[in-house]
Amino acid sequence: MAIAVAYDWPVATPGQTTPPASNNAPPTNITSSVKYNQVAAPLTGDGFSTSVTITHNLEITAQELTQSWPSVRFEPQISGGPTAWVISKATNTVTVGFSATVATSIGVYTIVRIERPQTATR
Repeated sequence: MAIAVAYDWPVATPGQTTPPASNNAPPTNITSSVKYNQVAAPLTGDGFSTSVTITHNLEITAQELTQSWPSVRFEPQISGGPTAWVISKATNTVTVGFSATVATSIGVYTIVRIERPQTATR
C-alpha cells in the first residue's frame, strides 16, 4: 500500500488529493488583528514532563485550523534530543509531545517556531 497525499494548503478545500495549479492564488483567510506572524519558544526540560502547551496568541481562525495552520517547526539545540510532534492545535495554543524527558541541567533543548499563514491575499 502506498502512502497517501492530501493537500491542506494552498487549496480551497482542505483534503484535496491534487495540488493547486501553479497559476492559482492561495485562498483568502480571515485577517486577525494580531500584529505578528511567528512565535519562537525555547524549551527547557524539567526532567519529568513529556508534553507542553505553548500559548502563541496568533488568533488562528477555524478556517485556518482546517487548513493545518499554524505551522509548527522544531529546531533541536542538542544532539540526540527527544523526538517532537504536534499533539493538538487551537486558536491560541499548540500542544507538543516529546519521546523522552530532558533534565533542567541541559538548558534549552529545542526551539519551537509557530507561524500563521502569510500570503499576498491576507
